[in-house]
Amino acid sequence: MDIKSFLANLLDFIFPPICSGCKNKLVQGELFICTICLHSFPKTDYPDLRDNPITHRFIPAIPITYGLALYKLKKQSLLEQVLFAMKYKNQPKIGRFLAMQCGNIWHNDGWVETIDAIIPIPLHKKRLQQRGYNQSDFFAQGLSAALHIPIDLTCVKRIRNTPSQTKEKKETRITNLKDAFTIPQPNLILDKHLLLVDDILTTGATLASCAKVLLEQGAKQVSVAAIAVVEDV
Repeated sequence: MDIKSFLANLLDFIFPPICSGCKNKLVQGELFICTICLHSFPKTDYPDLRDNPITHRFIPAIPITYGLALYKLKKQSLLEQVLFAMKYKNQPKIGRFLAMQCGNIWHNDGWVETIDAIIPIPLHKKRLQQRGYNQSDFFAQGLSAALHIPIDLTCVKRIRNTPSQTKEKKETRITNLKDAFTIPQPNLILDKHLLLVDDILTTGATLASCAKVLLEQGAKQVSVAAIAVVEDV
């Protein structure tokens, strides 16, 4: 055993990895989330990707093509704890792990072949400096690897540092997000079908604001995907 493996095993013995949900010790083969918690997360299983609770939050104002989310998110749930750790406790790799769970389910669906690029919702540079990472980037990276779709981290830029939207109503969120995004090189998105992704879909205001700009600047279609959707909003 080399020194690197020895030190890794020693650290696991002293500080055993724990589940981000239930806080129990993970067993060999588990990453970030234990098998019991992972299987307890309620799936959406929407039968129609064009007409479901996700697309209803955009259409008719924003003509979203497909709306996807793997899980339903409820307050004070284990899934909420996991996503909180991903977003605020320096565990962004959870996003990549959950993206692989999405990919395992979605990879054979016909819509996958229609997507030209995956675009994560960008953070403003000040917010990125404060947090140190964009959790949506990790989700996008995992989807890209699982679905074999290229990822584009540059075609959308966030030019306004909007306040936290967590506790705001939908109307306030929409106002706060006005002119928040720009497309530096519209020719790069021209006539493309883009999959816009974020970690959690609540009202959909952030995704809608970004999707609107993409469509106005020449994208042929925009679909949206999230790890989880809050259904009771």
